Amino acid sequence: MRRAGCQAISVDGLGELEIFSIVRQIEDKIDEIEAKTKIVDNSKLALLAAFEFVSELNNLKNKSDTNLEADSRQIDEQIKKLENALGKKP
Repeated sequence: MRRAGCQAISVDGLGELEIFSIVRQIEDKIDEIEAKTKIVDNSKLALLAAFEFVSELNNLKNKSDTNLEADSRQIDEQIKKLENALGKKP
């Protein structure tokens, strides 16, 4: 298990605890990949971890986009129903 530490890491909008949590997630992912693949090269492990994180992020984005489209359709349907209901009133 390696310790990257959080010294000199600064990201706008993130506090120290959030940065520490992200570093911990990265370390855990690298440890997981190392145990699974037996790769010991830190550069390769870092690239594989980055690839996995970006893949997860891409999947979440796709799900979010799909949910947004579904929500927009539902909102449009509700607006039409309201307009129809209001149009039928005297």
